[in-house]
Amino acid sequence: MMPNDPKLVEAIILACLERNPVNFRAEHEGDVPRVRAAIKRGVTEKGAEFRPAVNRNPFLCGCLDFTESLPEEHLIVGYGYRYGRTTEVERVHHVAGEERRVSVPDYMRNGIRRHHFHRSDAEVIVFHNHPRTGTEPEWFYTLKSLLQDLPIASNDDRQQVQIHALNPVALFRQFFGQGQVLFYLGESGFVKEFRLPSLLPFLEQLNRLNVKPGARP
Repeated sequence: MMPNDPKLVEAIILACLERNPVNFRAEHEGDVPRVRAAIKRGVTEKGAEFRPAVNRNPFLCGCLDFTESLPEEHLIVGYGYRYGRTTEVERVHHVAGEERRVSVPDYMRNGIRRHHFHRSDAEVIVFHNHPRTGTEPEWFYTLKSLLQDLPIASNDDRQQVQIHALNPVALFRQFFGQGQVLFYLGESGFVKEFRLPSLLPFLEQLNRLNVKPGARP
């Protein structure tokens, strides 16, 4: 049986509209031990620093390697600066969650905003993983097979895009090719960027506004 949850259907459609997963190469793997070590140290409010900085794809490769075999969700945030077509990541925050959820601490939420706003080339890399639990329904595996097992960002994931990547400052930065807040999902051995926000909350709000006075919602 296929899913009939509108949120899941939307998540699938949006995932199909977004770009292909990151193409990791052999040279990206060289920094994986250094990235893993920093992620382990980045569990405090201060986080952990990279000396020297690590580029975006090696950073993402390390995030995938760190989380791929773990049973719970993790949130890893890299703070750096745009450099040509990549990001030089200088500092990292890491928080571990539970099997199906991970909360964003206030210090991390504030850190993303503060770093991104302080300079026009400031960039933030947000990595989140979706572990397999072995309890997914049968249609899940059928669907993942049809989508070549690619990552599917949830509605909650996309709400973070709305908050951090689609505010006025972030949109201005995107227009002029400046530093951004970039979101990536690690799942099934892939890392995929997701940029599109969920449209369902907007459609629900629009539907409420169209309810006539005196009519039952």
